[in-house]
Amino acid sequence: MSFFKKIARDIANKVDPQRHSERHQEQLHSPQGPQPQGNYGNSFQQPFEAPPLDDHFVEVQPPQQPGLTNAPAAPSDSTLEALKLPDEHHNTIPDFSRVGYREGHVRIPVIPVSVIVEPSNNDTMDDTARIQSAIDQVSAQPLESIGEDGAVVRGAVLLKAGMYRVAGALVIHTTGVVLRGEGQDEAGTIIVATGAIQRDFILVNGMLSSDMGTVQNQQTLARTKDMMPTNGYKSSKRPSTTTMAGVYVPVGETHIPVESIEGFSVGERIVIERPGSDEWINDIGMDSLPPRPDSAASVQWKKETFTFKYERTILGIDDVTSSLIIDIPMVMSLDPKYPPAKVYELIYRSPMISDVGVENLRLVSEFDPVNAEDEAHGWYAIVVDNTTHGWVADVTTMHFVSGIFASTWSRYITIQDCSVLYPVSKPTEGGRRYQFCLNGQMGLVKRCFTNNARHDFITLARCCGPNVFVDSTGVDANNDTGPHERWATGTLYDNITCNTINVRQRLWKGSGQGWSGAYQVVYNCTANGNNSCFQDAPGSTNWIVGFKGGQTRQPEFEAQSTLVRAENATVEPRSLYWAQLVARVGDAQYI
Repeated sequence: MSFFKKIARDIANKVDPQRHSERHQEQLHSPQGPQPQGNYGNSFQQPFEAPPLDDHFVEVQPPQQPGLTNAPAAPSDSTLEALKLPDEHHNTIPDFSRVGYREGHVRIPVIPVSVIVEPSNNDTMDDTARIQSAIDQVSAQPLESIGEDGAVVRGAVLLKAGMYRVAGALVIHTTGVVLRGEGQDEAGTIIVATGAIQRDFILVNGMLSSDMGTVQNQQTLARTKDMMPTNGYKSSKRPSTTTMAGVYVPVGETHIPVESIEGFSVGERIVIERPGSDEWINDIGMDSLPPRPDSAASVQWKKETFTFKYERTILGIDDVTSSLIIDIPMVMSLDPKYPPAKVYELIYRSPMISDVGVENLRLVSEFDPVNAEDEAHGWYAIVVDNTTHGWVADVTTMHFVSGIFASTWSRYITIQDCSVLYPVSKPTEGGRRYQFCLNGQMGLVKRCFTNNARHDFITLARCCGPNVFVDSTGVDANNDTGPHERWATGTLYDNITCNTINVRQRLWKGSGQGWSGAYQVVYNCTANGNNSCFQDAPGSTNWIVGFKGGQTRQPEFEAQSTLVRAENATVEPRSLYWAQLVARVGDAQYI
């Protein structure tokens, strides 16, 4: 029996294929949105062992019809081999399994309740200060370690079922604090964003303070840079190094040859900083973007704003090859024709909070009922930033301009079993109706649902990745799912159903966004429209596998088309993300 068949058999014997759809609180949370279905797969080998590119995926056969006979499927291990899909530089599909809270393989913890808040049952009362006071009370409690995964918690604020009215914003700014309700349906906990203040509503951010959510501050600071502080990396006294001259490091690789391994140690968190360069920008044509149709100039890409910083952990050090072995594969290639990447110790300039969450409640924004395009009200329902290992779970949002956003300085965030419904805004203008948005690193959206979006599931400019959207559905969007704006890397769209999926050249659109992304994976996804577009930037690769949906015959901008494999078919394993997670951790836990 082959290795792959043995692993597949062991998984089939040990794992109930429905277990990963269980909720992290057995009685507390109620399911929303689509649920994952069965089938786990096996591991990937080192990228240089990959076979030639050929179409030998295992397609899931449709039900037999009278008078027709379905051909038997090939062994599933051939599909796993095909999924390596190296390009001419040996770039391969990365392992996406280390995303989400605590790398995705443990349940979101059930944090003990520390403070209980009752609804005021007063339609004229502002509950902002009352709820924020409870959050601050829990924030002052001592930290306690729980479980074996490194979680440190203080406690949960429980908002009892009923309606709460918040005229400002709510801020979670301290490690180990959870805001929890008693249900996301109409009989559960409902927080209404009242008034005509255009602001983000629940802010999970280690660089904010509780007074930033007051009505007075929101009236003057909402959606300014003060409310969106930038973190960064501090310099370290520890040695730094650069990637080895003349060595190409492909996407999917975990061995990073460096000029010196001196001073680095196993378990250390590092940054791999790939600098921007004029030559790279020229090679992909982003220094010659044409003007917009209205004759306005496009913003040409500049090297200073296209430096990418990937956070990783050292799992091993190879003295023979002078290589650092990292936990998460590269999701952007390191080409020796461009300046070398710098490698250094990860130290944040400002504190990052952890083990924080928003769960099991409903958020509703007031709006002008006679103005279907009203925007003087809640913008993003939840924004998570300057946070590592956090979550948003079992939350429904309604009537906000946009939904749930894990922003640039978010790390290892899980957004699960959430619904973003009926946004109210101008329906087609930019910057609006971004329903589930990941722009940090190691983010995970799973089992979520949205409607009436512009963009159902997206990343934004210079998003480093990896990030994963899995087992989720968008209905009636007027724009696309996929990387948006400028050059996101390392995103997996896995079993996503929506109207349109694009990975493409945007050229002059949005003031000169150009290439929206590279090294993107679209796996067993379905687009209900006929205008999806997949294109590869020069020197890069995307992987489109098992795509069902219509592709445009007239792309808006000409570019190299991405090879679509197993078109209009479903391949096994059903989910790439779940297959990779099972291959890495076995049958530990499914969440």
